[in-house]
Amino acid sequence: MNKIIRANSLGLPSEIKDSIKRIVDQMEKNNYAISTNPNAKRIFSRFIPTNYKMKGILYIEGPIIALNPQYYIERCDDYSFRIKLK
Repeated sequence: MNKIIRANSLGLPSEIKDSIKRIVDQMEKNNYAISTNPNAKRIFSRFIPTNYKMKGILYIEGPIIALNPQYYIERCDDYSFRIKLK
């Protein structure tokens, strides 16, 4: 899991960028995040590689985004992170 995931693009409104930053903050601290902004959750899930979702490393279900307990997030930037094995 050496891929850096960048959950940001140039054309995003500041409201969605702030929501994505809060999602990454929560995931770094708790291994899960609860987002009430459906657009931010949808856009965040677009940046996650499909194989992470298919292998069960990252779950996106309703307002909850959860990371498998065997993994953790290593933060690179406000919107960038890596998923690493514990």
